[in-house]
Amino acid sequence: MIKRWQLASFDRQLALELAQEIGISPLLAALLCARGCTTSQDIHDTLDDGALADPFLMKDMDKAVQRLQQAMDERERVVIYGDYDADGVTSTAMLYTFLADKGMPVSFYIPQRLGEGYGLNKAALDTLSREGTDLIITVDNGVSAVEEIAYANSLGMDVVVTDHHQPQETLPQAVAVVDPHRADDESPYKDLCGAGVTLKLLMALTDGWSQFYRVAPYCDLAAVGTVGDSVPLTGENRRIVLRGLQQMTVMSRPGLSEILELGRGERPDSAKLAFTAVPCINATGRMGSPDRAVRLLTHQYNEQAQILARELKADNARRKEVERDIFQAAAEKVEASPALRYARVIVVEGEDWHLGVVGIVAAKLVERFGKPCFVLSSLEDGTCRGSGRSVEGFDMFQAVHGCRELLVRYGGHPMAAGLTVKQEDLDLLREKLNDTARELYPVMPVPTLELDCALKPGAVTAKTIQELQPLEPCGMGNPQPLFAIMGATLRGVQPLGSNHAHCRLLCEVDGSPLECVYFRMSPRDFPYRPGTVLDLAVNTQLNSYPRGKGFDFLIRDVKPSALDVEAVIAGEALYEKHRRAEPLSEEELESLTPSREQFGQLYRLLSKPGPWPVSEPLALLAQLGDCGMDCGKLLVGLDVLEERGLIFREGATWQVLPHPQKVDLNASPCIPGQGRREGESHEIWTQTE
Repeated sequence: MIKRWQLASFDRQLALELAQEIGISPLLAALLCARGCTTSQDIHDTLDDGALADPFLMKDMDKAVQRLQQAMDERERVVIYGDYDADGVTSTAMLYTFLADKGMPVSFYIPQRLGEGYGLNKAALDTLSREGTDLIITVDNGVSAVEEIAYANSLGMDVVVTDHHQPQETLPQAVAVVDPHRADDESPYKDLCGAGVTLKLLMALTDGWSQFYRVAPYCDLAAVGTVGDSVPLTGENRRIVLRGLQQMTVMSRPGLSEILELGRGERPDSAKLAFTAVPCINATGRMGSPDRAVRLLTHQYNEQAQILARELKADNARRKEVERDIFQAAAEKVEASPALRYARVIVVEGEDWHLGVVGIVAAKLVERFGKPCFVLSSLEDGTCRGSGRSVEGFDMFQAVHGCRELLVRYGGHPMAAGLTVKQEDLDLLREKLNDTARELYPVMPVPTLELDCALKPGAVTAKTIQELQPLEPCGMGNPQPLFAIMGATLRGVQPLGSNHAHCRLLCEVDGSPLECVYFRMSPRDFPYRPGTVLDLAVNTQLNSYPRGKGFDFLIRDVKPSALDVEAVIAGEALYEKHRRAEPLSEEELESLTPSREQFGQLYRLLSKPGPWPVSEPLALLAQLGDCGMDCGKLLVGLDVLEERGLIFREGATWQVLPHPQKVDLNASPCIPGQGRREGESHEIWTQTE
C-alpha cells in the first residue's frame, strides 16, 4: 500500500540560530522548527516541564471540591464510576486510592464492555442506590449522561461529573460538571484525558496546584491514562507524563511495576507504557472483568499484585490470539472479494467475532488496505455490531451519520465509529456507505506519512541521537522523530530473529555503508532486489550492543527512489474505479490499458527468478523502469495475465506458466471497457527467449 510522504519544510538558517541561542543541537532545533517552533519562546513552551495550571480555573471545580469535602466530613458512601479502558481504569484507581487514604467509605464501579457498554446506565444506578450510595463521582464519562444523571437524582443520589469528552448542547443536572470542553470553561489547556482531569481534581482537593509534588504519587497512573487515551503529548499532558515516568522509578505501586516488569530505579519511557502497560490494562475490559485492573493498580502487596499481573498478561495474550485469528479471517474475506477489496469503505463481517477486539482489527485492516474499514460481528439477536477506523481526512462519523436511517444505533468521531445494523440491512449499509463516501470524497484520502526532515546517515552518531532526548516523552501530537534517507542503494537483506521474522537492510548512500533494521518484515517478504535505489523513512533508537555503533535506524516505510507517488496514487484510484465497474471515460480507458509491448515486458519480468510479491506492485514498477507503464496499467496487466492463465498466485507471490504459443490477451474480460473499444491486438508471444 502506497503512502503519501509529506516532508516538512523549515528555515535552516533560523534553526542554526536557535540552536546557538538556546544551546541545543542543530538537529533538535531543525526538528522543532519543522514542527512550527520558530522562536526561542516556542521552543521553551514545547520543552517546558513545569507546573500545571490552577485546577480551579476549570468550571465547577470549586463545586466538585465542596461536595467531596462534604462527603468526607459526613463520611458519606461514595462510588467512583469509571470506564473499562486504560484512561478510565487509571482515573478510577487514582481517585479511589486518594479517598481511601482519607479513610472514606469509597468503592468503585466499572461497567462491562459487552454487557453494559460505555458510561452510566440505569441498571447500574439501581444497584448503587440499593447499596446506599450517597454520591457518585464519574471519571472519564458522564458529560453526555443527561437522562441517567436525572434518574440518579430521582433515586436520591448526587453526581459529580469529571470527564474530557465533548459535551452535548444540554449538560446533565449534576452537582458539578468538570470538563475542559465545556463552552464556559476558562482553563488554558483543553487536551487533558480523563486521568488528567482526575489529577486536576486531586490537586484541587489538596490545594496543591502550585506544588506539583503533593500529587506526585498519582502521576504514574495519570501518565498511563494519558498515553493510553492517545491525547496529544504536549503542554500539560507532556508534563504529567514526565512526572509520571519519574514517579515510576520509585516503584511505589507494585501492580504497575509488575506489568511493566521494572527493576529498581529503572525508568520506562512512553513507548513502554503504550506497548506494555496500556494493552494489559485494556485487555481486562476486552476479554473479561475490568475491575481486576483497578485492583491491580491499587494493591499495596507484592504477592497479590503478582497474581493479578499474571491474570492481566494472560488476558492480553488471549486478546492477541483472538485478534490475530479475526484479522486473518477478515483480511482473507476482503482479499477474496473484489466487491470488498475495491470498495471506497470496506465493511467486513463474521459470525460471533469478539466485540472486544473488532476495533483493533479494523485499525489493522486500515493499515493493510489504506482505506476506511468497519469490522462487524453477526450476533444471535439478528444484528451486526462493530467498530470502524478511518484514514486522516475521511470523516467516518459524517459518513455513518449519512446512513443513520439504516442503523439501530451509532456514534463516534472523525477517525473512529461504532454501529449496530440489522443483518438484513447490511448489504444496503455497504451500498449507502460507499455512495455517501463517493459524494463526500470524489477523491478518497490516502494515508500520509509525516516526515520531519531528510537525514544524511553518515553524519549521525549516538551522541546526535542522545541530543534528541529533550523531545521525550513522544506520542500522539509529539511523535518520535521520523527521518527520510533518500537514494539508498540496496546491497543485501539479512535475516533477523530466531524465526527470521525481521530483517536487516544493507544499503549504500553516497558511497558509505548503511544498515537499517526492518521489524516484522521477513527477508522472504521484502519485495525489492539488490541494486534497487530506495527512499527510506526511519526512526532512530539508541542501543547498548557491545560491538554496535550505539544506535539503530528502524525502517517505517520504503519506496523506490524518485517514484512519482502522486501518479501511483492516481493510477491505483483509477484502477479501483474500474474494478468497481464505475463509468470510465475514453481517456481513462486508454490510460488503464497496457500496450502489447508493455504486456510483454511485464510477462518477461515475471518470468525471471522471484520472488514477486502479489501485494507489492511498486517492486515491479521499480524493475520495469521507464516503459510507460504506471500503477493502473500494471494492476490491469496482472489481472489480464492471471485471467489468461499465464501467471498464478502461489502463496503471496506471482508464478509464471510458460506457453509455447501466442495468447490473445485482448479477449480477456479484464481489459477495461471490453466490448466497447477497438484498437490494436494484444496478442503476444509468451514463450521465453
